[in-house]
Amino acid sequence: GDHRDLHSFPTRRSSDLEEGVRAGEWLEQAMTGPDQEGEEINIAVLQGTEGSSAQIGRTEGFNAIAARHRNWKLTAQTGGDFTEAKGKEVMERFLQEFDDIDVIVAQNDDMAFGVVEALEEAGIEPGKDVTLISFDGSKRALEYVEQGKINVDIECNPLSGPLLSDVIRRIEAGMKVEKEYYMEEKVFTKDNVGEYLEDRPY
Repeated sequence: GDHRDLHSFPTRRSSDLEEGVRAGEWLEQAMTGPDQEGEEINIAVLQGTEGSSAQIGRTEGFNAIAARHRNWKLTAQTGGDFTEAKGKEVMERFLQEFDDIDVIVAQNDDMAFGVVEALEEAGIEPGKDVTLISFDGSKRALEYVEQGKINVDIECNPLSGPLLSDVIRRIEAGMKVEKEYYMEEKVFTKDNVGEYLEDRPY
């Protein structure tokens, strides 16, 4: 269970929601083109662990955007437990069940790695034949973004925990703190990923 973070960081949940919204907004931009107006876009979602804040928030955020588009079809939504092995297994099943998947949303990088493996083994090029959206912005995933295998990765900044505790410590010690310590969570694509790769600590 990953429920403890809901209590210690109440903002985590709204942040997950925001990440889901950003993924949907990125897809809106990627899919606007005169030819894609009426074309059906089949979307397969690998959800994280059922009931976790990331699974709930990222699903709700993305679905809110998807609801604005009549031609976006959420063809499949299945839990992949946030693990690479399960992500691969679910993707293999999706490939057997559905002929036509245009977009895959993996609710974290580990599942996205499993998706990439399953696609490549099936002779499908992730990032080209199918659009792959992931979350977390881990270093390995950003390398996949650079290689074009993951089209977009929405950052969930794991440094927010240490940062918050540091801010709290400073306040308790009577030190001056900056007004805005909000975490910058980025949307990584091939265009901007190069700038961040080398100094990525996680």
